[in-house]
Amino acid sequence: MTSLKKKGAIILFLLLIGITGYSQIQSVSQISVDLFENTIINENQNETNYEIKLKFENPSLLTLSAGKTEFFVSYDDEIVGKGNLQSFTLYPLSTNLVQGTFTTNTSSDESKSVKISGVTKYDLLVTSIDVTFDYFPNEEQTRKFIQ
Repeated sequence: MTSLKKKGAIILFLLLIGITGYSQIQSVSQISVDLFENTIINENQNETNYEIKLKFENPSLLTLSAGKTEFFVSYDDEIVGKGNLQSFTLYPLSTNLVQGTFTTNTSSDESKSVKISGVTKYDLLVTSIDVTFDYFPNEEQTRKFIQ
């Protein structure tokens, strides 16, 4: 009987670890991204360079480290520029401001909608997870992009 109880306890322990791990991986896919700030660094006839800060919110109990993240900015589904975010770490149940740069090479008007999208690769202990994000700035934030 003692051997049977040990096996049962081990199976129960592994089952709990599996359920907890799965739920945390599901939580990672729920990471949210918001535009915190964007500022024009410089501009000329052909392009405008921005400094951008995005706020990432981690709803999981996992600490997530992300390498350099490439993202794209589009107006009405047309990619008009791309940028990079610095490497960062998201701690459990927290938010983090991540700074990056973005360059666009087209002019636009305020009637178009802005979308920021990208894929961030988070490294976990035994695997890595790619989490896509799409962010649609509000009207005021859109005006800042197309000044």
